[in-house]
Amino acid sequence: MMDPYAMAAAFQSPMGMGGCPGYPPFGMYPPPAMSPHAMYPPGMFPGMGMPGFFGGMGDSTPMMGRTKSSGNSRGKGGKSSFGGGEVTKTKSLPSEAGRTSRGKKGKNKDGTPNAGESPGKSPGTAESAAPEVVLLWEDVAPKLLQTSQEEAGSKFLQATLDEEGADKKAAIYEAVLPEAARLAGDQWANLVLRKLLDVGTAEQKKALVAALQTDLIKNASDAHGCWVVQKVLECASKDALTQMAAELDKNVIGCIESMHGNHVIQKCVERMPPDSVGFIIKAVEGKTFIMASHMYGCRVVQRLLEHCAPAQMVGMLDQILENAARLAQDPYGNYVVQHTLQHGRKEDKKKIIEVIKGDIVQFAKNKCSSNVVDKCLEVSTIGEHAQALEEERAALMQAVLGEPGCAIPPMQQMMDDRFGNYIVQRVIEHSRGAEREQLLQQLRNAEPQLRGSVKGKRILATLQREFGLPQPKAT
Repeated sequence: MMDPYAMAAAFQSPMGMGGCPGYPPFGMYPPPAMSPHAMYPPGMFPGMGMPGFFGGMGDSTPMMGRTKSSGNSRGKGGKSSFGGGEVTKTKSLPSEAGRTSRGKKGKNKDGTPNAGESPGKSPGTAESAAPEVVLLWEDVAPKLLQTSQEEAGSKFLQATLDEEGADKKAAIYEAVLPEAARLAGDQWANLVLRKLLDVGTAEQKKALVAALQTDLIKNASDAHGCWVVQKVLECASKDALTQMAAELDKNVIGCIESMHGNHVIQKCVERMPPDSVGFIIKAVEGKTFIMASHMYGCRVVQRLLEHCAPAQMVGMLDQILENAARLAQDPYGNYVVQHTLQHGRKEDKKKIIEVIKGDIVQFAKNKCSSNVVDKCLEVSTIGEHAQALEEERAALMQAVLGEPGCAIPPMQQMMDDRFGNYIVQRVIEHSRGAEREQLLQQLRNAEPQLRGSVKGKRILATLQREFGLPQPKAT
């Protein structure tokens, strides 16, 4: 075996085999793992990192530079971003907290980032490893524009806008107004703009809204700018909203398909009067199926269904109904179909239930469309138009239970399925009248099968709860 120190020296060679720096010319590239029986260099054992190669050498890993501590930083001092690297008297001030998406892992129930807000934390509010610094007004007053674009400076200015008088607010406003459109896309300055749109005077807000009309589409699709544009939509006048709509109309589809821009379009639907979002409806109508099955487009379609009158969306609704079967089984489109069942017209709901009833087992056993089956049962039993949907509901229940004498009823085909078993549970919960007796009989006949699986036991537990049956005796 090669002497360990000779091996170490070879690794220090500037050129290894095949011209690869750091590897010995006689070794394999990349070098093989050390044999478990090989002799390790002195002072080493398996699992240790590579030590210095010669006596007295330190670790070859570069060390991070240390910052000079200030007297009041408790060991966490550092150089200020301002003033040529000298340590500034410091104090940490909180920035505006970013809104987070609801649901698991920052997601909606539909598995996508929360609609109406940008995903995750507000851009610019992520935790930073940089040392905390404190600023004084007299230090930053001559360079407010620069200060707004620094982490510590942005936090300081936000706190100043919250706590200080009108003179300082006016100074900050006058410094950022000429550069507002550019600053909207800055990681830290966007937070100052948003704070001004919150606490500024009516005149200051009006001037900022006007300044931010520049580069509106660019900022709408930017990770930081989209937050500013959404804030503008919240405080803009009706005339300003009309102007923004005209600008966004130039690239509605591009914004909808953008990770960040779709939140701006959703906010337009939520904040603008229904008669002002025609430009969005028109754009979506031209490619409804594509938008309804798009990761971000499905959100915009859902907002339209929530906030606009069906009479405004006839063309869009017709295309949803024509493609109901495909959309119901789509990872994103199924949420559009559910929203149509929730917010659509009676006629829309009847047509969707008819489609689902036609292949109930397939839809119930599909991961995506099982949600639509569940929604059909809900809206036809306890929804807004439940009374008008009584006939459709009865037909849907019969499709699940099957005709009398059926050898393998549809419900039995769902019982042990990963998704179908949940539909059986929903059928139990929504059953009523004569259908309950037929349902109970089928489940009693299938009880031995149900007791043999986890899914079946869930169904039996739901049956006992909803029908008030006694718990089975332990055997």
